[in-house]
Amino acid sequence: MEQRRLGRSVRTASIVTLGTSRLATLGQQEAISMIRESIDHGVNVIETGWAYGDGKVERWLGLALKDGYREKVMLVWQCAAHRRDYKTAMQQFDESLLRVGTDRFDIWSFAEMIYDNDPDWLDDHGGLDAAQEARDQRRVAGIGFSGHKSPHIHLKLLQRGFAWDLVQMPLNPLDATYRSFEKQVLPEVVKRGIAVISTKPIAGGAIAHAKVVKPDEALRYCFSLPVSSVQCAADDRAILKKTLKLAATYKPYRAGEMDLLRQTCRAVAGDGRFERYKSTQEFDSLLGQAAHGFLK
Repeated sequence: MEQRRLGRSVRTASIVTLGTSRLATLGQQEAISMIRESIDHGVNVIETGWAYGDGKVERWLGLALKDGYREKVMLVWQCAAHRRDYKTAMQQFDESLLRVGTDRFDIWSFAEMIYDNDPDWLDDHGGLDAAQEARDQRRVAGIGFSGHKSPHIHLKLLQRGFAWDLVQMPLNPLDATYRSFEKQVLPEVVKRGIAVISTKPIAGGAIAHAKVVKPDEALRYCFSLPVSSVQCAADDRAILKKTLKLAATYKPYRAGEMDLLRQTCRAVAGDGRFERYKSTQEFDSLLGQAAHGFLK
């Protein structure tokens, strides 16, 4: 599987990142088997999070990474302290390390930076201090953030002067038309030498409903962008096998082919109906909604 440089790091990342949140729908043995199958096929980046499956996903990941598998992968950890405060962030970090059975995560990522005041909270409430303290202790190597809502929030975080190591953002052929991260954020991140892991390559499943491009075309589109890796979910073994095969054999789209895919999607993508994670709360975690006062 192709390896690409991980931003400013000397390390390289597989073009597929295994996202583990959906493993919560599987049983323990199936989850362990799918994680190891991914690693055996060249995946060396795994994304996990404190909130995934109320902790069971991290415990299963820890079991999967025994017998020498931990040394084969980089772990991107999603901090779910949605009030962005020091105490909760550090507590979650310590709990996740214990669950996974490791003494370090490779990247600390602040999950779901999707509300306009999240960047301010991150500074004011001490969450960023927690991440930097963990880095100073060499319990984490890099610091990043993720979000799926709005390009302007990503840009606000980039403009705060902090040297981010990783940015995660939704990228797919539909995104190019509606509130586009590809047009507004990706060039700025690449210019700064920050690693990019693209998320939602099939738009949270909406690519199949849009019926203008095929899921494998959307995935190939993402592989053809200037990103370090593309995050793919693992909750269906057949789809996982197909994804791993495509990653091992794909040919990058040429510029004209990329433009054609964007134009093909333009008619159905312009009003955002297929990227509801940008315009509704349907894809937002309950923890984040509660922290911002949307749940009583």
